[in-house]
Amino acid sequence: MPDTDTRALAARRVAPLCLLVGLGSALLLLHDGAAGLNLGWERQFGPLLAVLYLSTALLLWWRPRWLDVVMGTTLACTGAYFLGVIQEAARLDTPEGLYAVGANAQFMPLIYVGAFVTLRRGAVWLSGTLYLALVALYGALYLAGPDERLFTQLSTHMWTVLLLVHPACILALQHITALRGRLGRAEREAHAGKERFLAMLSHEIRSPLQTMLGSIDLLALRLHDEPAQRAIDRLRRSATQLEAHLRDVTEYTRLENPEWQLHEEDTDLVALIRDVCDQLAPLAEHKRLSLRCEVADAHAGPLSLQRVDPVRLRQILGNLITNAIKYTPDGTVCVRAALVGRAQGHSDLRLEVEDSGIGIDPAELHRIFEPHVRLETPGSERVAGSGLGLAVVQRLVQRLGGRILVDSLPGQGSRFILTLPLPPAPPQRQSRPAVT
Repeated sequence: MPDTDTRALAARRVAPLCLLVGLGSALLLLHDGAAGLNLGWERQFGPLLAVLYLSTALLLWWRPRWLDVVMGTTLACTGAYFLGVIQEAARLDTPEGLYAVGANAQFMPLIYVGAFVTLRRGAVWLSGTLYLALVALYGALYLAGPDERLFTQLSTHMWTVLLLVHPACILALQHITALRGRLGRAEREAHAGKERFLAMLSHEIRSPLQTMLGSIDLLALRLHDEPAQRAIDRLRRSATQLEAHLRDVTEYTRLENPEWQLHEEDTDLVALIRDVCDQLAPLAEHKRLSLRCEVADAHAGPLSLQRVDPVRLRQILGNLITNAIKYTPDGTVCVRAALVGRAQGHSDLRLEVEDSGIGIDPAELHRIFEPHVRLETPGSERVAGSGLGLAVVQRLVQRLGGRILVDSLPGQGSRFILTLPLPPAPPQRQSRPAVT
């Protein structure tokens, strides 16, 4: 997943937490105010802190890519609020002051946690600055002539929290962050090594496979008797299946890489869908099946020239059609495509692949997208395959931000319904005539 998308997802997760902090701060102020425990600083700036966190939650949900700037500002303001409360409370020899010092000294480590969780850079600097400011504040108050009774009551708790808990929290968080970074780098290196191995393996196997297929074609030109043709057909099918298995294994493993990225470009979806159907038409004709391609232009606009990853979309559609042909002994495989309108000028690509094949038991539908799973109906012909085709489809659809549903009954065929979000098209694209 690209780093920008990862940060946006993190912001969407942090936003509800900020909402809870804002609401919790407001409730705590009301509760302490009713008990007469709020200081002047808390009465003046406490409501502003609650509003700050509520605004932060809304801003992160609206602009998730501003996570670092927004959270850095919010945490710095929170630290300043805590320092102000402690500065005022430490001068008071009252139960309210004692409560404020103890409570805020305990809550400040949460700022360190928030900094290390949400900020990519600057967490150590922000946490260290707040800690040093707290040390300077306590030192200044002590050197200015402390009240003996006050500092006797607070010394054990205050200095323990100050000198031990806060730096220990910062160092522990820094260590955890460093470990997380190392684990991330190790994971990326492992995936890179796996990619190199698969690339080498794919090259070493595909080269002799292509030689085998070429030799099979040459044999087909020289041998014309029926037994020889049947043997050549078996060889060709086996070599083609091996190539398909290798492609599925390679792609399925590649999708595990968190650095996997899309390569979007302007694509004529009508031409792409029909081209995939044309490529798989001979496979359907070999089984005496009818492969139909129905492309419609919905009210949301034409299917032509949408910004998608054509390679991934072609792979998804090809796997679904191939799977339908495999499990359809006779009848029809139908591919439908249309745009479905959404709000704010967005639209979804809706693809349907329906067949009249053997169908799937509803109790087994949850298993069809699992890797290396092939559901076989008793009495039906065993279908060759690696069991990765639909697993690859599901992973690709998830990476593209879409969803896939299945509607099937035994003996009545299956229908796979795929919905993929499309970016809004510029006005000049929407005004182009529909491709039919």
